[in-house]
Amino acid sequence: MTLEWLSLGLSVLALLLAVIAILKLRAFQFRPDVLAGDVILPRQSSSRGMRLLLPLQFSNAGNADGIVEWLAVRLTPDGDLQRSVLLSPVGEVDMQRFIQARRRLTDDNTLEPFTAFPLEGRRSLAKFVLFDVAERPRAAPLRLEPARYAFELFIKASNSRHPKLERTFEHVVEQKHLDDFNDDLAVYLISYQITLPTVRRALAQQEWLPRAREAEAVH
Repeated sequence: MTLEWLSLGLSVLALLLAVIAILKLRAFQFRPDVLAGDVILPRQSSSRGMRLLLPLQFSNAGNADGIVEWLAVRLTPDGDLQRSVLLSPVGEVDMQRFIQARRRLTDDNTLEPFTAFPLEGRRSLAKFVLFDVAERPRAAPLRLEPARYAFELFIKASNSRHPKLERTFEHVVEQKHLDDFNDDLAVYLISYQITLPTVRRALAQQEWLPRAREAEAVH
């Protein structure tokens, strides 16, 4: 009986040591994550047409540094995969200068092309990433229509050999949104399912609250 209890005790101890080792290994890994949900359609700039500006909040739950190498967004209207569009990052936007330019993209507030960036351990940072249709100029420019759009955000980081689907969210694009865009107004699609404190602190308060109340009334 004593040997049986000793054997059981050693097994439990081995299991605990294995769990501790796994937790320590995870703690010292690069573990990137990204929050997303809000979408901005900036005012049209020259002939480039419609592009999407996504406020993204990146974080690293591990202690090791790493690199965020690549991003992509798949946009699907009304669940119709045959009409899905792949968007790739083309630049990064300075939001304070964007606001000063009355929400129009300019050479002064847009840094192109978009490049890989480091993410330190236990740190987070906000980025405002501009997306356009992949493989431009061969592909047709982005055109939205009234529909419920599913957004799938993919990330490729240095801790993985393949891109991973990190976030999914939806927005309903109404005819009023398209009319506003065609009238040279910026359009804000706000998600209330997530919290983006770091991202939203980077914006002037008046940029969000009026539109947030309008969207809340619609939904």
